Amino acid sequence: MDSLPPSMLHKILSTVATMNIRDFGSARIAFSGFNEVGREDHFYRSANFIYLNDWVDEVSAVRTFRLKCYRSGNPEAIYLRGMYEFFILHLVDEGWEKIHLAGERGCELAQYVDGMLNLAFSVDQRGIVHNYPAFTRQHVDKMFQIISSWQLSGHWDYDKPGMFLSMAERIDSNVPRDCWCSHIDPPEFEVSLDGSRSRWKCDRCFWNCAANDFCYQIHLTARTWPIED
Repeated sequence: MDSLPPSMLHKILSTVATMNIRDFGSARIAFSGFNEVGREDHFYRSANFIYLNDWVDEVSAVRTFRLKCYRSGNPEAIYLRGMYEFFILHLVDEGWEKIHLAGERGCELAQYVDGMLNLAFSVDQRGIVHNYPAFTRQHVDKMFQIISSWQLSGHWDYDKPGMFLSMAERIDSNVPRDCWCSHIDPPEFEVSLDGSRSRWKCDRCFWNCAANDFCYQIHLTARTWPIED
């Protein structure tokens, strides 16, 4: 372990903290190299944070770790705080601003959520979305797999903001039914990262369906964020 560079120790310690906050403390006690890395502001600014487990018997430690990361400007911590404000506190503007900021600071998930929110809120009276983000279809597939994974999803116990629900309900997910792309013969298919196949869609139908799927799933990833203002 003494021969490992600080960058590798940082990566290991960040992974440990994500899996179990108690082991994070134990690692710092057991090895001086981990303890030195764990004291640096850079560690808290760049620690992997999205998959941090909220262990019931470690609430105080998790709270302290989150607070240090957030105050250090960690993009993932800013993103999770923004999600908490947007979906749970119903502070839509404030939450979205933090999500956007986290994306500007390099959080890939925040960039995706910011772009898809812009897409969803561009829905018109016919149920069609317009502000297509600069994402490839493969990237949208990859990020949707992440937000629908069991590690992030499944948070049901709160009321979603009315503005978001009203917008989501207007998006027409049945656009492909009457579109020319659904009548291609023979049909063309796309294969998702999870191995499933679906019929190829034109851009209009693809983004409408992507916006609908995003709105149905993204609110399930918001969770409590015990940080004092």
